[in-house]
Amino acid sequence: MLTFDVQCRWLVMKRFVVDGNFTAQHMNMRQPELDIFLSDGLGYMVEEGDYKAHLASATESRERSTCSNHRAVNAANTNRSNLRATGVGATACARHGCFIPHCVVDFQKGERHMNIDYSICNAIKHAAKGIDDTLVIYDVGCQWSLHFAERVNNYYGLTLPDNTEIVAAVGKFHLSAHKLACFP
Repeated sequence: MLTFDVQCRWLVMKRFVVDGNFTAQHMNMRQPELDIFLSDGLGYMVEEGDYKAHLASATESRERSTCSNHRAVNAANTNRSNLRATGVGATACARHGCFIPHCVVDFQKGERHMNIDYSICNAIKHAAKGIDDTLVIYDVGCQWSLHFAERVNNYYGLTLPDNTEIVAAVGKFHLSAHKLACFP
């Protein structure tokens, strides 16, 4: 039987769902200096300067998915040089479905961990007020969570509040694409 402490931790846990959209593409501009942000970092999108600094410091491994052939992981290894953004990724409240402010990121080469890490860290910091446990539901949560702590420690812009505990999960819709070995 579960102790009261374990039961309460599940009751008082931040719950986020993470996903990407590959149809929200943005072409490279002929004159990028004319691209003006109307509200840089004030809404749901991340602040461009900090995000670019994070991307410049991060390196992405070219690992393939070890479970099933996930488009989200494997599409990160494609190159589309005519696009400024190959899509967007976001973190939302798993209960209410609303986006978390400052957590929508552009993808440069598909859905890479460096992009999603930035979104998730911002979401956890935004809603951190005294709640240490976080459930992150992500279609490739088994792959994403493998080296997440290392990436947070090694890359600029990725920080988490002290005592943060993350439980990675895969949503029901994507379970058929996974193996039992994904979650020991």
